[in-house]
This record gives sequence, structure tokens and C-alpha cells, in this order.
Amino acid sequence: MFLSKVLQFAATALAVAGIDAHLDLSAEEMAHHNRHVARGTEALHQCLESPELKDLHKRMAARRTEELHRIRKTRALEARAYKENKPARAKWNAVSHEQNKHTTDPQELFGFRWTDQPSARPAVCITTPENIYGPFWHEGQRKLQDIRDGQEGIYLRLALQIIDVSTCKPLKNARVDVWQANALGEYSATITSWLRGWQPSSDWGTVDFDTIFPGHYSGRNIHIHVAVREPGNKRVVHSGQIFFDEWPHHWASQTYPYTENKNQYVKNLEDGFISYSASDKYDPFVRWSWLGDNYPDDGMVSWITLGVDLSDKTIEQPPNKKRSFRFVDDHLQHKRPI
Repeated sequence: MFLSKVLQFAATALAVAGIDAHLDLSAEEMAHHNRHVARGTEALHQCLESPELKDLHKRMAARRTEELHRIRKTRALEARAYKENKPARAKWNAVSHEQNKHTTDPQELFGFRWTDQPSARPAVCITTPENIYGPFWHEGQRKLQDIRDGQEGIYLRLALQIIDVSTCKPLKNARVDVWQANALGEYSATITSWLRGWQPSSDWGTVDFDTIFPGHYSGRNIHIHVAVREPGNKRVVHSGQIFFDEWPHHWASQTYPYTENKNQYVKNLEDGFISYSASDKYDPFVRWSWLGDNYPDDGMVSWITLGVDLSDKTIEQPPNKKRSFRFVDDHLQHKRPI
């Protein structure tokens, strides 16, 4: 009863304050954001032209090939043999990010060939600019590779790679936090609960999470939150959101428990955060593929590369971690989470 009254009071206070799922940036904030996008995008494009990162692209594709085989085997999916021989928001929303439809050939999925020369296709080389802070992760999230914790939904392997654009090298030993909504569009309310976790990045700057395809909630599209902290330091060097095509949501919406999600769905073109995340050169949507022909039940794999700049000391840090009633509303009542 007491908690119910607290939640009711919190929701009323937020409604009066006018907190909304779509933030309006001031002219100064928008200008700062645009400068960061332009600077980060150009820096990463230069990095991707380096022989070292082109070679890394090839090695990462081979590594993901092995992981793809392992996931399919673990999930009892058919493993095939392969011969050794892909305005800004509208632009990227119009592009299908499903890799070569339903092929299971890793060469097609990850954009490489079994040759000595790495492919020039940047299928896994995607940067991300800083995004405005949404609901902040909780300090004390668990170190987890599998963050599902009993939540039902379409299996998703989320593969991230972190590149330091100031050195053009993978960022190892960084702390990478992720958090997301469940199939019903709800966030967990505690630091030790479902669909929250962190991992350190590998020597190749990679982290992989086992999770579920996120559900939507009122005012927002499908997305996952990501925060990156520099090695050995609490300083945040990236906080943003990654997005998905409409197509997997189309299938998810017909699958239990997503069918129980009664929140109004917001399409990508109607979600203001994608406008803040995209630029003419930056595509904020993950690449993805179904794991098998029996989709969506077989699950899916998705991947994206995040560019961070350790030399940039001007990146805005999260506000005070002590939560106000906004936390209660965002994460317990789920009325208007960002």
C-alpha cells in the first residue's frame, strides 16, 4: 500500500514536471552533440582505413564465425559446411540491417572472404557518437555474460566491439554495461535483477552478452542502453543506445510473451533519440541475422562496433547516482522511461 502511494505520488510529480520520453535539447546542447558526432565519425573513419584495423576486421570475422558455430550447436540448430572462398535517421532506417537475409554462411554475415586480403566492406566497423543520458545504469550491476535471469523472449546474442579512436586500437579491459527492457517493456528495479550486467572487454575490445530481444514501451522504440568506462577508471567514455530494424520487431510482436506487451509501439522514424544518435556517416542500427530458418524461435545474433575517444576529457559524466522519484517511475511503474 505504501509503495503504491509512493508510485502514485511519483507519477503525479513527474506529470506536473513534464518529464517526457523524448528530450528536447537546447541549441547549445545540440551544437555540442553535433560537434562530437562530426569529430568522432571522422576519427573512426580514418582509423578504419588503417591496415591494422582492416586486419582486425578479418580476424574478428573469423572469431565470430567460430562463435556462430558454437551458438548454433548449443541451441541444437543445423550446422552447415562452408567453402573457404555486404535526413540521417531516414537514411539508415531505410537500409535493411539483416545480413544477407537468412544465409548461414559467415562470410556473407560478417563481410569477409577466406583469403589473405581482408574485405573492405565495413560490416562490423560502425562507430557511435555520444548520446544524451537516459535512465542511468545502477552502480553495482553484476558482472554477467548471460543477463536473461529467467526472462522469457527471443534469444539474442549481442556482440560489441570497442575501438579507441585516439589510437585506432581495440580498447581492452574497459567496463561495458548494458541494460534493457524485457518483452513487456519493463526495466528491472534492482541492481541484481534481470537484463542488467557488465563485462570487461577482451584484448580485441570485445564483449558478448546473452540476452533477449527487447520489448518496447510507450514513447520509445526498440533499443538497448550501453555505457563504457575507461580501463581502471570510473570515467564514462561512452553512454548511448543501439537500435534495431523494424523487421525483427514485426516477428517478435507475434510471439509470446511480446504479444502481452500492450504499450503503444513507436516506429524508428518517430523516435527522437535516433535523430540524436545518427549522422550522415554514422549508422546507429546493429547488424543482425536469424540463427536458423525457424525464426524467430531459433533466436538471433547482432553486432556493432562502438568508437570511443579516451583523449577526450570533455565527455559529460552522469549526474549524481542517487535516484529521485524519476527512478521510481522509470524503472518500477514504467510509465515514461527514456
